Order: sequence, then C-alpha cells, then structure tokens
Amino acid sequence: MQLLEPTDKAVQAALRQYEKLFAAGDVDGILQGFADDVCVRYGANPPFAGKDALRELLLRRFSAMRDYRLSKKLEFIRDSQIASSWTGTWIDSVSGIRMEVFGIEILRVRDGLFVEWSAAVSTWQSKRLEQEG
Repeated sequence: MQLLEPTDKAVQAALRQYEKLFAAGDVDGILQGFADDVCVRYGANPPFAGKDALRELLLRRFSAMRDYRLSKKLEFIRDSQIASSWTGTWIDSVSGIRMEVFGIEILRVRDGLFVEWSAAVSTWQSKRLEQEG
C-alpha cells in the first residue's frame, strides 16, 4: 500500500487500512507500504534497517499475540512526516493474559513508501476483565 499524497484524507485512509492489516497479522500487507531500506526505531529494540529485519520484528510480535485490536489516531502531518498515536489490546498467546499498548510513531514518506519508522511503545497487563474484551 503506497501513500502517494500525504494529505489528511489519504493518511486517515491509510491508518484505517493499517488497523485492519495489524489486526489480521498480515505481515506481507503491512510491508507493502515500506521501502526496502526502511530505517526502524521501535520501542526497546536496537535501531535497524531493511524490510527483512522489519519482517522479523513483526513476525516475532504477532507470534506472541492473539485477538489483536488496534486503533490509530492521526496527530499531525508536516511535509513528508506523519505522526500518529495508537492504542491496542491483545491476549498474550503464552500466558493468556490480556495486554494493552499505547504508542506514538513518526513515519517519513518518500516516493509513496515509508522510509523511516520511529515508535515509542508502552505495554502493560490489562486491568479489564476478559469478558469486557
């Protein structure tokens, strides 16, 4: 998925699409929007470059999650940079514990693809009851 114009309407549509891709654990669909040489700074992971390394990160994350629900919010667009925040929940596939996440990301776009992805991420055990899910 390419983001040919970083307009409010196009970015909002992209965020909705990424909510669906992440909820489905669709790594190939997610990676379509990233350049081969993407530079990534994600949470506590050391910075890395390349779509293959990003694939590994995503596969590792998704293998520990089930029932991932994500909501992204556009914070601002400036030139070729997009900032958004997100919240999400999932069930840890090993422990069965419901988890929550909050993140802030800055993405830089070049030629319709994300070339930089920097994200600060916080996760914690949910206090909500499983049936509230």
